[in-house]
Amino acid sequence: MLSNYHFKLEYLTKPLEYNSILLYQIGRLYCTESTLIDTHFHLNWFELTIVTDGSGTVTTNGVASPIRRGDIYLSFPYESHKIETNPDEPLKYDFFAFHSNREHVRSELSRIVENYCSPDKRLFQDSRIRTLIGNAIAEFGAEQAGKEEVLNAIFQQTLIYLIRNFQTATQGKEYDTVTQPEAFCYRVMHYIDSHIDSIKNLEELADVTGYSYGYLSTLFKKTTSSTLAQYYYGKKAEIARLLILEKRLKISEIAELLNYTSVYAFSKAFRSWYGCSPRNYVRQAESAESDRLPPSEGLKKEYHNQLN
Repeated sequence: MLSNYHFKLEYLTKPLEYNSILLYQIGRLYCTESTLIDTHFHLNWFELTIVTDGSGTVTTNGVASPIRRGDIYLSFPYESHKIETNPDEPLKYDFFAFHSNREHVRSELSRIVENYCSPDKRLFQDSRIRTLIGNAIAEFGAEQAGKEEVLNAIFQQTLIYLIRNFQTATQGKEYDTVTQPEAFCYRVMHYIDSHIDSIKNLEELADVTGYSYGYLSTLFKKTTSSTLAQYYYGKKAEIARLLILEKRLKISEIAELLNYTSVYAFSKAFRSWYGCSPRNYVRQAESAESDRLPPSEGLKKEYHNQLN
């Protein structure tokens, strides 16, 4: 699963601000024939995956989208994400994870989220964005006069071009083959997905949708065969599992992110979902991973664990 990060900067917990643009991550990855960027979870940021060479697949929330040279893929906040390369044409791609503090930009990004819920509708091509992010990576790679001003301009232009691309694309096309209730429920599901860290009570959905919670709940159950609560708590369970396996956040931080009143309440919910505590779940996952490794790799991992 080797890969070569030609360049990578991460500011996931404390993003850098460039004239209202929040930078969470930027970099360039050259895949080998066996590279797999395994399923991971995005927090409150958007991300562009900009394919500069090769081909492969982006899988978002379980939906796969083939990508090739020239493609740009837009990921939304709070989505699970995986990238696989074509072994015959290893991927090379740049990535840019961002959000904005500016109200009208956030509004435009929210509109994109609402109109392009389906993960397989997020591909587009724009050589200007590819050039801009390439230039930004070059700026980070060297200390030059005016660097801050150049990056401010680059990121502002990138978001303008991104928004334009989704303004000119056909809106709502993904719903052509589904019923109106289905389309409405898809939007509700995506609202839950993208606000998983801020929803305090499912009855908030009544204010968001303009329908009474009783009507909304009945329609959702009739259309999807699942209750709103089942969908909401199932989503939280999957997010918790991915975040715990990533080990990027402490368990207390995950509990806070998912709006649990305490680590105890979170651990109790996690145990009801997966039959064990978060820490035991990690140990079981690590043990299963060691069992899958070739003997030499397993010994290396065991030795590393002893040292630490």
